Amino acid sequence: MAEIKFGRGRDALAQNAWRLYFETSQRIRQSLETNLKDRDGLTVSDYNTLLLLWEAPERTLTMSILAKRLVFSPSRLNYRIKVLEDAGLVEKTECADDKRAHNISLTEAGAQAFIRAGHEHREDIDAVFLSHVDDEELEVIGRVFERIGRALPE
Repeated sequence: MAEIKFGRGRDALAQNAWRLYFETSQRIRQSLETNLKDRDGLTVSDYNTLLLLWEAPERTLTMSILAKRLVFSPSRLNYRIKVLEDAGLVEKTECADDKRAHNISLTEAGAQAFIRAGHEHREDIDAVFLSHVDDEELEVIGRVFERIGRALPE
């Protein structure tokens, strides 16, 4: 069996930074997910779907735009939209411009659920993330992830 050698200098720094990023981001998401689920019956992905629809013109987006923004496969998005639709939070309709496409719209119940969940979700984000970084660090984090995001394929 080949020995795994841990690097020195930049390699060691990179390995440590990656591990901290990966493990901590998973723990942050898990904490946010648990709180949203327990309080509001929503996953983080459900909340992000409601957020995207809340911000959209006429509170409506096509399935393809939602899939792209959420980084979801079409089958995964279909399943989550069905769950949200069954809960009365969104409505799925045929797109008037393209009969092959579907629009997803935020319902009034969905808007209320988003608002209700949003206040406490923001408090959770503050507790697990924002209270641990200052404004300068937020600017660095923003610049770094913007640069990484631009380099990734769509």
